[in-house]
Amino acid sequence: MRLTPRVCVTVAAIIVGVLTSPAAAGDPGGSRAPLPVSYMFSDAVAFENDHPGSPPPGANDWSCAPSPEHPNPVVLVHGGPETVRLDWGAMAPLLANNGYCVFAPTYGTLPDMPGPLGELGGLTPIEQSAQQLREFVDRVRTTTGAQEVDLVAHSQGSLVSAYYTKVLGGADKVARIVSIGPGWNGTTSPAFASLFTAFVGRLGLTPPPRSVVEPVCASCSQIQAGSDFLRKLNEGSAAVPGVNYTNIITRHDEYIVPYSSGFLQAPKVTNHLIQEYCANNLTDHLLLPYDRVVAQLVLNTLDPTNTQRPTCTTTPPNS
Repeated sequence: MRLTPRVCVTVAAIIVGVLTSPAAAGDPGGSRAPLPVSYMFSDAVAFENDHPGSPPPGANDWSCAPSPEHPNPVVLVHGGPETVRLDWGAMAPLLANNGYCVFAPTYGTLPDMPGPLGELGGLTPIEQSAQQLREFVDRVRTTTGAQEVDLVAHSQGSLVSAYYTKVLGGADKVARIVSIGPGWNGTTSPAFASLFTAFVGRLGLTPPPRSVVEPVCASCSQIQAGSDFLRKLNEGSAAVPGVNYTNIITRHDEYIVPYSSGFLQAPKVTNHLIQEYCANNLTDHLLLPYDRVVAQLVLNTLDPTNTQRPTCTTTPPNS
Protein backbone atom coordinates (compact mmCIF):
# COMPACT_ATOMS: atom_id res chain seq x y z
CA MET A 1 0.00 0.00 0.00
CA ARG A 2 1.39 3.37 -1.00
CA LEU A 3 0.62 6.58 0.84
CA THR A 4 0.56 10.00 -0.74
CA PRO A 5 2.90 12.66 0.68
CA ARG A 6 -0.18 14.48 1.96
CA VAL A 7 -1.25 11.45 4.01
CA CYS A 8 2.27 10.94 5.37
CA VAL A 9 2.54 14.56 6.47
CA THR A 10 -0.89 14.45 8.09
CA VAL A 11 -0.24 11.27 10.05
CA ALA A 12 3.25 12.38 11.03
CA ALA A 13 1.88 15.62 12.44
CA ILE A 14 -0.60 13.68 14.53
CA ILE A 15 1.84 11.14 15.90
CA VAL A 16 4.95 13.16 16.57
CA GLY A 17 3.44 16.47 17.66
CA VAL A 18 4.65 17.43 21.14
CA LEU A 19 2.31 18.71 23.83
CA THR A 20 3.55 20.27 27.06
CA SER A 21 2.35 19.54 30.60
CA PRO A 22 3.74 18.95 34.09
CA ALA A 23 4.55 15.32 34.91
CA ALA A 24 2.57 13.57 37.62
CA ALA A 25 4.17 11.87 40.57
CA GLY A 26 4.92 8.14 40.36
CA ASP A 27 2.77 5.59 42.14
CA PRO A 28 4.49 3.56 44.86
CA GLY A 29 4.46 -0.20 44.67
CA GLY A 30 6.65 -3.30 44.65
CA SER A 31 9.91 -3.99 46.42
CA ARG A 32 12.06 -1.94 44.07
CA ALA A 33 12.04 1.76 43.38
CA PRO A 34 8.75 2.42 41.57
CA LEU A 35 8.66 3.56 37.99
CA PRO A 36 7.27 7.05 37.43
CA VAL A 37 3.61 7.02 36.44
CA SER A 38 2.17 10.03 34.64
CA TYR A 39 -1.52 10.31 33.88
CA MET A 40 -0.86 13.08 31.36
CA PHE A 41 -1.25 12.04 27.75
CA SER A 42 1.11 14.82 26.77
CA ASP A 43 3.90 13.11 28.70
CA ALA A 44 3.30 9.97 26.65
CA VAL A 45 3.67 12.03 23.47
CA ALA A 46 6.95 13.46 24.78
CA PHE A 47 8.19 9.96 25.62
CA GLU A 48 7.22 8.83 22.13
CA ASN A 49 9.40 11.53 20.65
CA ASP A 50 12.34 10.95 23.01
CA HIS A 51 12.33 7.14 22.79
CA PRO A 52 11.12 6.15 19.32
CA GLY A 53 10.66 2.43 18.84
CA SER A 54 10.73 1.54 22.53
CA PRO A 55 7.85 0.28 24.71
CA PRO A 56 6.57 2.32 27.65
CA PRO A 57 8.39 1.94 30.98
CA GLY A 58 7.45 -1.29 32.72
CA ALA A 59 6.57 -3.23 29.56
CA ASN A 60 8.34 -6.05 27.71
CA ASP A 61 10.85 -7.12 30.35
CA TRP A 62 11.31 -10.63 29.02
CA SER A 63 13.19 -11.67 32.16
CA CYS A 64 10.13 -10.97 34.34
CA ALA A 65 8.94 -13.98 36.34
CA PRO A 66 5.27 -13.93 37.41
CA SER A 67 4.76 -13.96 41.17
CA PRO A 68 2.42 -16.32 43.06
CA GLU A 69 0.25 -13.28 43.82
CA HIS A 70 -0.02 -12.35 40.12
CA PRO A 71 0.63 -15.53 38.12
CA ASN A 72 -0.91 -14.24 34.89
CA PRO A 73 1.21 -11.89 32.79
CA VAL A 74 -0.72 -8.85 31.57
CA VAL A 75 -0.71 -8.18 27.82
CA LEU A 76 -1.71 -4.64 26.87
CA VAL A 77 -3.49 -4.48 23.50
CA HIS A 78 -3.48 -0.94 22.10
CA GLY A 79 -6.19 0.69 20.02
CA GLY A 80 -5.93 2.03 16.52
CA PRO A 81 -4.53 4.14 15.06
CA GLU A 82 -2.18 4.09 18.03
CA THR A 83 1.20 3.01 19.37
CA VAL A 84 2.00 1.12 22.55
CA ARG A 85 3.66 4.19 24.07
CA LEU A 86 0.80 6.58 23.35
CA ASP A 87 -1.81 4.15 24.69
CA TRP A 88 0.02 2.63 27.66
CA GLY A 89 2.29 5.37 29.01
CA ALA A 90 0.49 5.25 32.37
CA MET A 91 -0.89 1.72 32.56
CA ALA A 92 2.35 -0.15 31.85
CA PRO A 93 4.43 1.35 34.70
CA LEU A 94 1.40 1.32 37.05
CA LEU A 95 0.89 -2.40 36.58
CA ALA A 96 4.62 -3.11 36.83
CA ASN A 97 4.73 -1.17 40.10
CA ASN A 98 1.92 -3.37 41.38
CA GLY A 99 3.89 -6.54 40.76
CA TYR A 100 2.68 -7.66 37.34
CA CYS A 101 4.75 -8.87 34.42
CA VAL A 102 3.60 -6.52 31.66
CA PHE A 103 3.91 -6.99 27.91
CA ALA A 104 2.70 -4.83 25.04
CA PRO A 105 2.79 -5.75 21.35
CA THR A 106 2.40 -3.45 18.39
CA TYR A 107 -0.02 -4.92 15.87
CA GLY A 108 -1.51 -3.87 12.56
CA THR A 109 1.31 -1.72 11.23
CA LEU A 110 1.65 -1.02 7.51
CA PRO A 111 4.45 -3.03 5.90
CA ASP A 112 7.49 -1.20 4.56
CA MET A 113 6.38 2.05 6.14
CA PRO A 114 9.26 4.15 7.55
CA GLY A 115 9.13 5.44 11.15
CA PRO A 116 7.47 7.11 12.86
CA LEU A 117 4.58 6.19 10.56
CA GLY A 118 5.75 2.60 10.56
CA GLU A 119 5.09 2.42 14.30
CA LEU A 120 1.42 3.35 13.97
CA GLY A 121 -0.67 0.24 14.62
CA GLY A 122 -4.26 -0.89 14.26
CA LEU A 123 -4.47 -0.19 10.53
CA THR A 124 -4.56 -3.66 8.97
CA PRO A 125 -7.59 -6.01 9.02
CA ILE A 126 -8.55 -7.04 12.55
CA GLU A 127 -8.27 -10.72 11.62
CA GLN A 128 -4.60 -10.17 10.74
CA SER A 129 -4.00 -8.17 13.91
CA ALA A 130 -5.52 -10.98 15.99
CA GLN A 131 -3.07 -13.44 14.46
CA GLN A 132 -0.22 -11.17 15.54
CA LEU A 133 -1.69 -11.04 19.05
CA ARG A 134 -1.88 -14.85 19.12
CA GLU A 135 1.82 -15.11 18.25
CA PHE A 136 2.72 -12.54 20.91
CA VAL A 137 0.69 -14.27 23.62
CA ASP A 138 2.32 -17.59 22.74
CA ARG A 139 5.72 -15.97 23.14
CA VAL A 140 4.74 -14.49 26.51
CA ARG A 141 3.44 -17.84 27.77
CA THR A 142 6.52 -19.70 26.57
CA THR A 143 8.95 -17.18 28.05
CA THR A 144 7.23 -16.78 31.42
CA GLY A 145 5.94 -20.33 31.81
CA ALA A 146 2.45 -18.99 32.49
CA GLN A 147 -0.58 -21.06 31.46
CA GLU A 148 -2.80 -18.03 30.91
CA VAL A 149 -2.54 -14.28 30.41
CA ASP A 150 -4.85 -11.38 31.17
CA LEU A 151 -5.54 -8.99 28.30
CA VAL A 152 -6.10 -5.28 28.94
CA ALA A 153 -7.30 -3.70 25.72
CA HIS A 154 -8.23 -0.23 24.55
CA SER A 155 -10.73 0.54 21.80
CA GLN A 156 -10.06 -1.60 18.70
CA GLY A 157 -7.80 -3.75 20.86
CA SER A 158 -10.93 -5.22 22.44
CA LEU A 159 -12.15 -6.49 19.08
CA VAL A 160 -8.69 -7.88 18.28
CA SER A 161 -8.67 -9.66 21.65
CA ALA A 162 -12.19 -11.02 21.18
CA TYR A 163 -11.44 -12.36 17.70
CA TYR A 164 -8.31 -14.04 19.05
CA THR A 165 -10.19 -15.78 21.86
CA LYS A 166 -13.30 -16.70 19.87
CA VAL A 167 -11.88 -17.63 16.47
CA LEU A 168 -8.14 -18.25 16.82
CA GLY A 169 -8.10 -20.61 19.79
CA GLY A 170 -7.16 -18.14 22.52
CA ALA A 171 -9.98 -19.01 24.94
CA ASP A 172 -7.90 -21.51 26.91
CA LYS A 173 -4.92 -19.14 27.05
CA VAL A 174 -6.73 -16.05 28.34
CA ALA A 175 -8.26 -15.70 31.81
CA ARG A 176 -9.59 -12.14 31.53
CA ILE A 177 -10.21 -9.48 28.93
CA VAL A 178 -10.42 -5.99 30.43
CA SER A 179 -11.76 -3.68 27.73
CA ILE A 180 -11.33 0.10 28.00
CA GLY A 181 -13.64 2.00 25.67
CA PRO A 182 -14.73 -1.02 23.60
CA GLY A 183 -17.23 -0.89 20.78
CA TRP A 184 -18.80 -4.35 20.66
CA ASN A 185 -21.60 -3.16 18.39
CA GLY A 186 -19.40 -0.74 16.49
CA THR A 187 -19.73 2.99 16.11
CA THR A 188 -22.08 5.12 14.04
CA SER A 189 -19.49 7.89 13.83
CA PRO A 190 -17.05 8.04 10.87
CA ALA A 191 -14.62 5.96 12.90
CA PHE A 192 -11.14 6.58 11.53
CA ALA A 193 -11.83 10.17 10.55
CA SER A 194 -13.31 11.03 13.94
CA LEU A 195 -10.34 9.56 15.78
CA PHE A 196 -7.91 11.47 13.61
CA THR A 197 -9.99 14.60 14.14
CA ALA A 198 -9.54 14.16 17.88
CA PHE A 199 -5.78 13.78 17.51
CA VAL A 200 -5.47 16.73 15.17
CA GLY A 201 -7.73 18.95 17.24
CA ARG A 202 -5.53 18.41 20.32
CA LEU A 203 -2.56 19.58 18.26
CA GLY A 204 -4.38 22.69 17.02
CA LEU A 205 -4.24 21.55 13.38
CA THR A 206 -6.91 21.43 10.70
CA PRO A 207 -8.45 17.94 10.44
CA PRO A 208 -7.93 16.21 7.06
CA PRO A 209 -10.93 14.98 5.04
CA ARG A 210 -12.01 11.36 5.32
CA SER A 211 -11.00 10.74 1.71
CA VAL A 212 -7.39 11.35 2.72
CA VAL A 213 -7.12 9.26 5.88
CA GLU A 214 -9.42 6.29 5.34
CA PRO A 215 -7.53 4.59 2.46
CA VAL A 216 -4.63 3.82 4.81
CA CYS A 217 -6.83 1.86 7.25
CA ALA A 218 -8.22 -1.54 6.35
CA SER A 219 -9.81 -1.97 9.80
CA CYS A 220 -11.86 1.24 9.64
CA SER A 221 -14.93 -0.19 7.96
CA GLN A 222 -14.82 -3.19 10.32
CA ILE A 223 -15.38 -0.90 13.31
CA GLN A 224 -18.50 0.66 11.80
CA ALA A 225 -21.86 -0.48 13.20
CA GLY A 226 -23.40 -3.19 11.04
CA SER A 227 -20.12 -4.34 9.45
CA ASP A 228 -19.71 -7.94 8.33
CA PHE A 229 -16.85 -8.33 10.79
CA LEU A 230 -18.95 -7.27 13.80
CA ARG A 231 -21.90 -9.36 12.66
CA LYS A 232 -19.73 -12.48 12.58
CA LEU A 233 -17.93 -11.64 15.84
CA ASN A 234 -21.24 -11.13 17.69
CA GLU A 235 -22.93 -14.18 16.21
CA GLY A 236 -24.04 -16.01 19.34
CA SER A 237 -21.88 -13.67 21.43
CA ALA A 238 -18.46 -12.05 21.24
CA ALA A 239 -17.85 -13.55 24.70
CA VAL A 240 -16.70 -17.15 24.96
CA PRO A 241 -17.01 -19.57 27.89
CA GLY A 242 -14.07 -19.71 30.27
CA VAL A 243 -13.02 -16.07 29.85
CA ASN A 244 -14.02 -13.27 32.24
CA TYR A 245 -14.90 -9.95 30.57
CA THR A 246 -14.84 -6.47 32.07
CA ASN A 247 -15.83 -3.37 30.11
CA ILE A 248 -14.98 0.16 31.25
CA ILE A 249 -16.91 2.88 29.43
CA THR A 250 -17.25 6.65 29.53
CA ARG A 251 -20.45 8.52 28.77
CA HIS A 252 -18.32 11.17 27.01
CA ASP A 253 -16.94 8.82 24.36
CA GLU A 254 -16.69 10.85 21.18
CA TYR A 255 -15.39 7.91 19.13
CA ILE A 256 -17.64 4.99 20.14
CA VAL A 257 -21.13 6.32 19.35
CA PRO A 258 -23.34 5.52 21.11
CA TYR A 259 -21.18 4.88 24.15
CA SER A 260 -23.55 2.04 25.14
CA SER A 261 -21.93 0.02 22.35
CA GLY A 262 -19.27 -0.68 24.94
CA PHE A 263 -21.64 -2.76 27.07
CA LEU A 264 -21.62 -6.52 26.57
CA GLN A 265 -24.40 -8.73 27.89
CA ALA A 266 -23.31 -12.30 28.55
CA PRO A 267 -22.36 -14.59 31.45
CA LYS A 268 -19.13 -13.67 33.26
CA VAL A 269 -19.30 -10.08 32.00
CA THR A 270 -19.03 -6.97 34.20
CA ASN A 271 -19.80 -3.52 32.77
CA HIS A 272 -18.54 -0.32 34.42
CA LEU A 273 -19.64 3.19 33.48
CA ILE A 274 -17.10 5.50 35.08
CA GLN A 275 -19.69 8.24 35.61
CA GLU A 276 -21.48 5.86 38.00
CA TYR A 277 -18.41 6.19 40.21
CA CYS A 278 -17.64 9.84 39.49
CA ALA A 279 -20.56 11.71 37.95
CA ASN A 280 -18.45 14.71 36.93
CA ASN A 281 -15.74 12.69 35.20
CA LEU A 282 -15.29 14.16 31.69
CA THR A 283 -12.77 11.68 30.29
CA ASP A 284 -13.22 10.95 26.59
CA HIS A 285 -12.21 7.99 24.44
CA LEU A 286 -8.58 8.86 23.81
CA LEU A 287 -7.82 9.67 27.43
CA LEU A 288 -9.43 6.62 29.01
CA PRO A 289 -6.08 4.82 29.51
CA TYR A 290 -4.88 7.90 31.44
CA ASP A 291 -7.89 8.19 33.73
CA ARG A 292 -7.34 7.37 37.42
CA VAL A 293 -10.80 5.87 37.83
CA VAL A 294 -10.12 3.55 34.90
CA ALA A 295 -6.73 2.65 36.36
CA GLN A 296 -8.28 1.63 39.67
CA LEU A 297 -10.99 -0.40 37.97
CA VAL A 298 -8.33 -2.24 35.98
CA LEU A 299 -6.37 -3.01 39.16
CA ASN A 300 -9.56 -4.18 40.88
CA THR A 301 -10.38 -6.51 37.99
CA LEU A 302 -6.93 -8.05 37.82
CA ASP A 303 -6.84 -8.60 41.59
CA PRO A 304 -10.42 -8.97 42.87
CA THR A 305 -9.15 -9.94 46.35
CA ASN A 306 -7.67 -6.47 46.85
CA THR A 307 -10.13 -3.91 45.50
CA GLN A 308 -10.53 -0.22 46.25
CA ARG A 309 -13.27 2.17 45.25
CA PRO A 310 -11.97 4.68 42.70
CA THR A 311 -11.29 8.16 44.05
CA CYS A 312 -12.86 11.06 42.18
CA THR A 313 -10.74 14.12 41.47
CA THR A 314 -11.63 17.61 40.30
CA THR A 315 -8.84 17.65 37.75
CA PRO A 316 -10.27 18.03 34.22
CA PRO A 317 -9.16 15.64 31.46
CA ASN A 318 -5.68 16.51 30.21
CA SER A 319 -5.11 17.33 26.56
